[in-house]
Amino acid sequence: MSWLFWRRTIINFYHPEADAVSLVMEGYPRPWEMRRDQRGYWSVRLDPTAQQLDGRAYHFEVRLDGHCQRIADPLAHRTERQEGELISYYSALDYRFKNSQFRAPPFDEIVIYEAHLPALSRHPSAQVEQEAHRGTYIGARSHAILGHLQRMKVAVEFLPLHAHSRQLGRDWGYYSTSYSAFRDDFALEPKAVNREVMELVDALHGREIPVLLDVVFNHGGELWVKAWGEDLVYRRLPEGGFCQGSGCGATIRTEHPVIRETILETLEHLVEKYRFDGFRFDLGALHDPETLLEIDRRLPERIYLIAEPWALGGTQWGKADMSQAFAGTRWAIWNDDFREPGRRFINGHGDQHNRDLLMRAIVGSHVQDGGWAVRPQQSVNYLSCHDGQTLADLVFGNEQRVFLGLFLVLTSQGIPMLGEGSEMLYSKQGHHNSYDRPDLNQLDWEQADRHSGLMRAVVRLIRLRKQLSHFHHHGHLKANDQRSDDWDVDWIYPTGFPHQDNVNAIAYLLRPPHWDSLWRSRKEPLMILLNGSHSEAEFRLPPGPWKQLVDGVSLRVNAFGLERPTLSNSHRLPPGTCALLAPA
Repeated sequence: MSWLFWRRTIINFYHPEADAVSLVMEGYPRPWEMRRDQRGYWSVRLDPTAQQLDGRAYHFEVRLDGHCQRIADPLAHRTERQEGELISYYSALDYRFKNSQFRAPPFDEIVIYEAHLPALSRHPSAQVEQEAHRGTYIGARSHAILGHLQRMKVAVEFLPLHAHSRQLGRDWGYYSTSYSAFRDDFALEPKAVNREVMELVDALHGREIPVLLDVVFNHGGELWVKAWGEDLVYRRLPEGGFCQGSGCGATIRTEHPVIRETILETLEHLVEKYRFDGFRFDLGALHDPETLLEIDRRLPERIYLIAEPWALGGTQWGKADMSQAFAGTRWAIWNDDFREPGRRFINGHGDQHNRDLLMRAIVGSHVQDGGWAVRPQQSVNYLSCHDGQTLADLVFGNEQRVFLGLFLVLTSQGIPMLGEGSEMLYSKQGHHNSYDRPDLNQLDWEQADRHSGLMRAVVRLIRLRKQLSHFHHHGHLKANDQRSDDWDVDWIYPTGFPHQDNVNAIAYLLRPPHWDSLWRSRKEPLMILLNGSHSEAEFRLPPGPWKQLVDGVSLRVNAFGLERPTLSNSHRLPPGTCALLAPA
């Protein structure tokens, strides 16, 4: 890792056992001898400027017990594999951001759009400035793609962009070799990869789009291992072997002080130099809790923090910790308690228990309702992501049911996340795991034209969500117990409940939160109606009249009300559709 001190470059390297360490820089005939401090860190201050060093290969020569070993910098800002070995290169990182004043909105105001970067511009239908831009950082910031993301008013969460093993990480890149260097296979000019990443983030910020990065600190780390050894980098089990909780090799030992500090400094570097607005931690449950708590303490408060609360084994914490150790932090987690019942519901495959689970998830998976959260913002709600099938494939290409799924996500309490291309019926032909399928990992932008009605409805629904405080409760939502008028949500079952119940249909009245004094004083609720079944569902309406803001049959959304007669007594909802009503 390097930084500037009074315009002079300082390079550090951790190796407490070494007898001596020198820095060898391409183009300079003599190495620089490095000095060791009491913690085991070696450092050297260089006379050449960062610009003079830019693009030069370098390595450390480590002398130990009479032997000399050549080691690439595990914290290098650019790496390149040559004849099977990773070479570290110096990068000046001198890009000046044009949109440095951009500040991401509060976490509870965003809608996340998970995207695999090359998928945005790979397809022949993607409008890029040059053919060479397809599947690149530059392609992802084409005017057409930026315009689409800006219209959707989303925050983009990119799959891993760090340098990775192409053999093990394949197309998605979930096998990072180091965490300060970026993938150069997405770069138009591999030597300028750092600048191209910065330009991409800058361009997105210029369109008011926050940028999150998926980070994989749970396995991999080839350069870390070569520099520090397996026993320092990887977590051992009591019986002696390495933990294999990721299913992709040994688990990184995040609790080791050096690894923890390296992760923290890497994240701070990504925020300071690249201006990322948040991070999603792959298989986050493999990280020890203290490291996650320290990340929350160290990173600026504006940075979004999200983790996957599961792994294949060796988990260090679970969802229950969200109401305990992590209750006072900004950490949020992907919510499979929303995902699984939601998927069954929108396909009409649920039962009464499934509907109960979904109802709990809709209002934030709160611990008082039998969940695990202490506030809805701890829950990232989604139905599709890079793993598994796309939303369109989950519902067999049914456009109304795709909208039903998106409507469910966008009207529930918590942070919504949409899988890339959901708004245009993106399909991977039913494939469940496209980590090695670039032919499937690409958006056909002609789909946006073919499904323009769906896309327009989703854009308007996102705007509606952002406008209405009803979808932004910050605490537990109190259900109507019929004993007082102090309630937040009032569940309405379809006609026939409980004896001839349609278990894949539910509706509810939703009042605005207490913090919104203007809406709360008027006590004007919204009514959300959901029918995932394969038959019509009828709901009795509270005294009206009511106007319809969202029609999941015609895929129309209007914040002021659709042009149709007001509703008063009941509403019949066709199968696989949804509706949003407001007082007329």
